[in-house]
Amino acid sequence: MKYPNIYTLFRERVEQYSAGAGRSRACFYVREGAEWKGISWERFDREAHEFGCALLASGLTRGASVCILMGNVPKWPIADIGVIAAGGISVGLYPTSSAEQCRYIINHSDAEFVLVDSLQQLEKILSVRQELPKVKAVIALDEEAAREHPLVTGYSDFLQLGRDANAGVMPLLRENALSADPDDVAIMVYTSGTTGLPKGACLSHRYIINSVESLRETIPVYDWDVCFSYLPYCHVAERISGLYNRLYAGTPAYFVDDLSKLWAYMMEVRPTVFASLPRFFEKVHARIISDLEKATEEERKRFYEALEVGRRVSRLRQAREAVPEELLKEYEERALPTLSSVNDYFGGRMRLATSGGAPLLMEVAEFFDAAGIPILQAYGLTENVCVAFNRPDNYKFGTVGPPMPGCSVRIEEDGEILVRSEMMFSGYYKEPERSAEVMRDGWLLTGDLGEMDADGFLRITGRKKELIITSTGKNVAPALVENLIKEHHLISHALLYGEGKSYLVALITLNQLEAEEYARSRGVSFESFAELTRHPEIVRLVQEIVDKTNARVSSTEAVKRFVILERDLQIEADEVTPTMKIKRNVVSERFKELLENLYKGPGI
Repeated sequence: MKYPNIYTLFRERVEQYSAGAGRSRACFYVREGAEWKGISWERFDREAHEFGCALLASGLTRGASVCILMGNVPKWPIADIGVIAAGGISVGLYPTSSAEQCRYIINHSDAEFVLVDSLQQLEKILSVRQELPKVKAVIALDEEAAREHPLVTGYSDFLQLGRDANAGVMPLLRENALSADPDDVAIMVYTSGTTGLPKGACLSHRYIINSVESLRETIPVYDWDVCFSYLPYCHVAERISGLYNRLYAGTPAYFVDDLSKLWAYMMEVRPTVFASLPRFFEKVHARIISDLEKATEEERKRFYEALEVGRRVSRLRQAREAVPEELLKEYEERALPTLSSVNDYFGGRMRLATSGGAPLLMEVAEFFDAAGIPILQAYGLTENVCVAFNRPDNYKFGTVGPPMPGCSVRIEEDGEILVRSEMMFSGYYKEPERSAEVMRDGWLLTGDLGEMDADGFLRITGRKKELIITSTGKNVAPALVENLIKEHHLISHALLYGEGKSYLVALITLNQLEAEEYARSRGVSFESFAELTRHPEIVRLVQEIVDKTNARVSSTEAVKRFVILERDLQIEADEVTPTMKIKRNVVSERFKELLENLYKGPGI
């Protein structure tokens, strides 16, 4: 481990890219009007120290938590570094969290300060303020909102407090920052909780630095790369592979202030590196297919012929077979120029794309790889984020790649994935029993099921606790079948149901925009999305998708009947996590009547 703590890493980067070093440059870019404005490393350094000094001047206890409830803005990493430098523990809250969820995590983490961005987030905290006994101050970026609430401090005023107190508290801040031990907890990341209350995973300086160094050996980014910041920092993947990985590499980030403008920003910024969830790439794929349907027959033919050549090359590379010289020449000279339009959807110069959080559909993965953009899938957990990752020169779709540097993976007899590494979490905050439950002789029990193929690639097959046991005693891992159904771009979610039943049924939701576009292109009329989900043409299409899935699995895993929900599952309704994982127990119970009705009527 090169750096003993995050602060020493931060100080080295500031010195490296400061004006004094002759390499003054921006570390962040924000949208102001029609232009992107850079924020320098010097400003990052200054504000982080001002924020840290203000915390100490306001009574921050060393080792106490500070909760950050904000979207992706530069103040997030600035406050994060400020908290850590002052000797506190930085805790992120999902912007989509309810007031009650915020109250739980703030209290459970023993937070002494809460930082929010908008009036909406401030009102959440104020609605539960009387139930936050340990919170000493609420700080708001919205200065106008702060002025209207006497118990709230504006961000600018808080920084001024830090400047005023600098002489008195800076020595303490420096001492806390530089003396932080590698095994001291730097941040806490609360699991989004598909079942039960979220747990606060304690992540040390060692965890963070080792994780970033493992990432750099696997898929390095550089200070000349260009990337966006739009995934939530409160999630472990973006916190480590985004914030701290970019900090380590000196890579600037463009902050997306409005997700609806991401497409437009793509064309302006033209990123070279892009990390996202599978759903984003699925949407891009669906958009490209939709645009192709509007092209001439000759253009479509030329594109799909080139795509087939690309797929042949992709499959040979994944199988580690030599690509025949003639095929490679055809691909590079004829197919790639035709397929280059795919990169244009990302701005035209993307060199590296990554995906995590859920499986990427095989059809989508092969499509982009054929076009020269391999989307590298990864696997990790809050407790150990760097487990497995496909490499630019060593990847296989349908897997999450080989184990990462510094990490060992073992598959138990029951299929559970166990992990041991240099990037292990320090336990769940205030929950030693639950911490002990997931550790055995230095190995982390992930609760995920998987298998390692002959080439050393890890494949995820499901969750141990989510196994469905049918009335015939057969065990079914629902994730495998659900992901096969979701390979079609019209399907948003699929949930299998059938514990103790003689056969499986499924609850299916549609991607609204794609489904409506599909219907219009085929002359299907509808007055509402709910009506469209019941239209015979849509039901027929979903039946075809389910039939194709059934042909790829055993009879026990086959879906005999299904129901299409009139809407998609929602974060706000507590049906999916912020990373779009289904809360299986919630959804199964909420739509139990619909699912049980599938077992009524004539037998199958």
